Amino acid sequence: MRIRGVFSEAWRNVATGTTRAVTWSVVVAAALTVLTVADVATIRGIEQSAQQFQAAAANVRTLPAPGQIDGQTCERLDTVVTIEAAGAMREIPPLAIDQAPGVPMTAYEVSVGFAQVIGVQAPEPVGVWMEQGLADALQVVPGDDLASGATPVTVAATFAWPQDGRDARLGFAILIPVASADAYFDECWIRAWPIAEENDGFLRSTVVASQNSAFGIVAQLNRNYGTTLDANALFHERLTRHVALLAPFICFALGFVTIRIRRLEYASSLHAGQPRGALLLGATTETVVWALTGAAVTLVVDAAAIRWLHLGQMAPAWLTCARVVCWSLVATILGAITSASLVREKHLFRLFRIR
Repeated sequence: MRIRGVFSEAWRNVATGTTRAVTWSVVVAAALTVLTVADVATIRGIEQSAQQFQAAAANVRTLPAPGQIDGQTCERLDTVVTIEAAGAMREIPPLAIDQAPGVPMTAYEVSVGFAQVIGVQAPEPVGVWMEQGLADALQVVPGDDLASGATPVTVAATFAWPQDGRDARLGFAILIPVASADAYFDECWIRAWPIAEENDGFLRSTVVASQNSAFGIVAQLNRNYGTTLDANALFHERLTRHVALLAPFICFALGFVTIRIRRLEYASSLHAGQPRGALLLGATTETVVWALTGAAVTLVVDAAAIRWLHLGQMAPAWLTCARVVCWSLVATILGAITSASLVREKHLFRLFRIR
């Protein structure tokens, strides 16, 4: 039997409904869509937890060492792979400004890198950074001047510092950026992601050794969201990771069943003289048609779900789904081939009686 004839017969079986291609395509698409979208939703939940953790500054670590922090060493910590930003700060006497007479303003001198640690957006080159709540109370915006004695001070930028459990000292505070080489600082702060234990050691390296060295322990800026969050571990240990095994198993079973329920037809073909190779090729071709259609539908739905859920990392999530779908497609074909291989001509009359 020629290959062209095998493909022609397979196409007729699909077109006339003998293969039940539409039914099996829907079953495959439904099964894979439910499993992969559930995995995408789980990944989105992990991503949201990580985003919430970082938005609350729970990934910021601090080390107090009054008058013993080398600002330059502290700022250079941002060269460490897991440290996104680093900066030093020291408290100075409160500022008196004309906009709030009689109300001393809490003030700190900070290194330039401190801006990225606390989320100061696009600060002007000269001026102070003001907590947003304080700026709103004083009705000032970036670019406005604060009258402080005889010297006007420009508001270079504002930053948000919500009361969500983080260190409240910067709430309603004014920060004055200074050169990191300008004397020593009292604290070094780092914003790190992912969380790594060795970062605490890097923080301690910013302390200038002296006979009177006395500094506190490394602390987390906001403990309300847990002491740590290992997003990588959560991803690899998520319950829906088993989809990668479950989906191919289900599809293998589907491929096996679709051929098994037609074993009388295949046994008859063998009895009529059809070579087993032609039988396997025909069964595989028909299976590929409906399995590939179901897989394509699943990938389209997965792409839509990923976009609708607004995943920050869309490509990795889609590739995770694509791998599951591809292995499931292979498993479906293998299931069909296995089932077709078990069909025997000698079973024809027994199958006929059962029917």
